[in-house]
Amino acid sequence: MSSTFFGLTIAASGLNTSQAQINTTANNISNVNTTGYSRQVVNTVASSALRCYQSWGTTGTGVEATGVTQRRDLYYDEKYWNNQSALGFYDKKQYYMAQIEDYFNENNNNAGFTTIYTKMFNAMSTLQGSPGDNTVRKQFISNAKQLTEYFNQLATKLDDLQSSINDEIKTAVDDINAISEKVAILTKQINTIEQGGGRANELRDQRALLIDNLSKMVDVKVQETEVLNSNDPDMYTGATYYTVYINGQILVDTYEHNTLAVKSRELDQNHNQTDIDGLYEIVWSKDGDRFNATPSSSG
Repeated sequence: MSSTFFGLTIAASGLNTSQAQINTTANNISNVNTTGYSRQVVNTVASSALRCYQSWGTTGTGVEATGVTQRRDLYYDEKYWNNQSALGFYDKKQYYMAQIEDYFNENNNNAGFTTIYTKMFNAMSTLQGSPGDNTVRKQFISNAKQLTEYFNQLATKLDDLQSSINDEIKTAVDDINAISEKVAILTKQINTIEQGGGRANELRDQRALLIDNLSKMVDVKVQETEVLNSNDPDMYTGATYYTVYINGQILVDTYEHNTLAVKSRELDQNHNQTDIDGLYEIVWSKDGDRFNATPSSSG
């Protein structure tokens, strides 16, 4: 025969579980504006049934919470990261192409190539009719000088733009290295907590946010696999292997991370005749191999 308070114990289990769900809901509402936060839920299971010597054999003992986990799907994460890397790639291209368009733009406040060239061409036509007129000669020389100054100024602006992009590449490499180090540290902290039976939801959110930021700069792929007990393959240890690939190459391997570096090109390594000196190539610090910076999503 069950205890007199058996029914109250079942009710108490429901109240305790509901309290955990209310607290989790409050936490979700509190973090509604927190960047990178993932909604959390309380996972519940029916408590182990109690055997009784009646015709029905067993009776339920209530409900219990097995843990608080995130409502997050790796499939959608990968979809987001893939599109984010493509967006970042073309957004940067559009940003700098718009600057180049401004250099060639012609309006009332900015005389461009067409205006300057037309003035010089008209002065040359006038000079053909009056080759001995010093005033006409000086006007043509002045217009020709204006055209050469325009080309020189344009070349200087394009060189400065290359230098600006070069500096941004180095900044991006430093950011990638900082993110890879933080991801490796967070992975170790997450495994330490989850091997003890907990669930490091907040740390997982921080790590996922770092991957979000990383995907804006490079093509990202993440693989997380469970670490099983070598003596009992069916036993999950609570830890995971966490591998981050950028453009198909390993950046983070659980607790280890690789770093990138920038290396100035030699003069004979310039891709174009108009490349300025000292443009960077991105290489792996470990072996000096060149890093392929073009995301696979761009074709």
